[in-house]
Amino acid sequence: MRLRDYLKINVWLLPIAIIVIPLFFVVFGSSFLTKPSKYYMTQLNEGWSVRHGDYYVESANLTDVNLGTTKRGDVVTLSRNLPLKPVPSACIMFRSLLSSVTVKIDGVTVYEYGQDFDKAGRMVPKHYNFVPVFDNQLGKTIEITFDVTENDAFSGISAISYGNINDVRTNYLQSKRLDIFIGLFLCLFGFMLLTLSSYLYMYHGRDLSLIYSSIISYVLGSYNLAFNDIFNFMSDNDYFFTMVEYIALYTVPFAIIAFLISSHPELNSAIAKIIIAVDFLFPISTFVLHELNIIHINLFVRTVHVLAIVEAAILLPRIVLNIHRHYQESRNTIEYTGTTSDSVLILGLLVFIACCVVDIIKYNFLKLFGGGGEAYSNIGFMTIGALFLVLCLFVFYFYHSIEHTNAAYVKNHLEGLAYTDALTGLMNRAKCMQYMASVHGRFAIISLDMDNLKPVNDTLGHLEGDFMLRSFADILKQSFVGANLIGRTGGDEFLIAIENPDLGICEKMIEDMRRRIDIFNNSQTSINLSASCGFAYSFEVPSGASSDVFILADNRMYKEKEKHHANRLGWMMSDIMAGAPTQEGGAR
Repeated sequence: MRLRDYLKINVWLLPIAIIVIPLFFVVFGSSFLTKPSKYYMTQLNEGWSVRHGDYYVESANLTDVNLGTTKRGDVVTLSRNLPLKPVPSACIMFRSLLSSVTVKIDGVTVYEYGQDFDKAGRMVPKHYNFVPVFDNQLGKTIEITFDVTENDAFSGISAISYGNINDVRTNYLQSKRLDIFIGLFLCLFGFMLLTLSSYLYMYHGRDLSLIYSSIISYVLGSYNLAFNDIFNFMSDNDYFFTMVEYIALYTVPFAIIAFLISSHPELNSAIAKIIIAVDFLFPISTFVLHELNIIHINLFVRTVHVLAIVEAAILLPRIVLNIHRHYQESRNTIEYTGTTSDSVLILGLLVFIACCVVDIIKYNFLKLFGGGGEAYSNIGFMTIGALFLVLCLFVFYFYHSIEHTNAAYVKNHLEGLAYTDALTGLMNRAKCMQYMASVHGRFAIISLDMDNLKPVNDTLGHLEGDFMLRSFADILKQSFVGANLIGRTGGDEFLIAIENPDLGICEKMIEDMRRRIDIFNNSQTSINLSASCGFAYSFEVPSGASSDVFILADNRMYKEKEKHHANRLGWMMSDIMAGAPTQEGGAR
């Protein structure tokens, strides 16, 4: 079956995979698998008094509170009465972002976080705060104070949970089940691609596209886990994983652009080089500026949003036009399969970019105008888009490999037609000349001239002569197994080339050929095969040049041919004198 036919038959597997896998994730992330609380857990989003400078509101719902853009030095204070319901191992859980935290119950400080980071001049990372609540504190006033340590830190207050500490943890992880699954899947998938790409890079051509695919998968998976606070929630190294979130986000444009240029070298223009240089330096420079405490890394989020949108606007039309042009050029070629890897790639890119744009717009709208601020934003669209993109990248590489295999197959097939003698199936004169021009080192050349072709053509016809040539070619294929070249250079002239030959190998192969010719002649009544042979080894010629070795072999062949003619003439005179002529292929 042709590769293009194989692709047309199996192309329906792609939409099924693209539909079934996300559907599985949606089901996995639904409430169907949610485990109910063992003790008690609730969210305390209502009834808070909120103060931020001149802004003050009572009995507020946290999902409606937008503080605007907070700045370093701002203080945000929340207060309300604790629930009266006693719960075993009760706690208050809430998230703080780029702020130090102080919690008081009835004016007594019971919890602090982040002050040490602020005093050292370091960025206070995201953190999940667990404040124990004892029975004697129930119903009392709790006051949570956020001391903002960064400009543009946050504009909204995340949800605050109350309940058994294990129930609170379990509920949070269950709410992030889909994000955890997709994030881990992307990270593990990226690791698998990196392992595979390293092998393919070393042993099957230096193609970097699969390596960049693995980087895309790993970066998107890491960003998904970090943004959704999975690392922070489950580890004690909040600062490290907060940095992972920003670095992963800032690396996404570089990974995607690098992949596109490596997989489509025609995009490697001056503009593309500038873009990839900027994208490469962006995460490095922001990290250095942050570590030198010049500008903290959180301040570049909107910059990378704008940068990504501008780059998409510049490169995406070029990518689409290039893919369209490539499609138009390839659709009428023999290599065309009906479904191109580029069509899968552009589909994945468009979906991913659309999802990212939706989340970027949603994030900035909520931060500036929406109730609850960006605290209630998420990257749900980007998560699904990232999963879709990575799957498309894998399918892209699969189809891309098949296209290259198909192209190589067609190329080899066409070269075979160009260099194959149609009658005998041996290499033709052009291939023999090409080979002789390139062979070097230790080799041997055998020159053969099949006897009696012209008399057979003249007396028995060209069909019988063609049969004679095909039969002789078959014997050569059987006798010279292991030869690097078996070719027909002319009407009845043949050439054999053997690289790194053992001493005496030519004599052995020629002897095997003569034995097979005798077997053939014993089975035939109309024609008999015979051939004149001459061979030479490269070490016999001072220059070692293939042309000189061939001349030596050809001269030896003609000496043997002269002996055959002399023998044939002697046979003919004997027949005439005896009055009983014999035949050998129409003449003896």
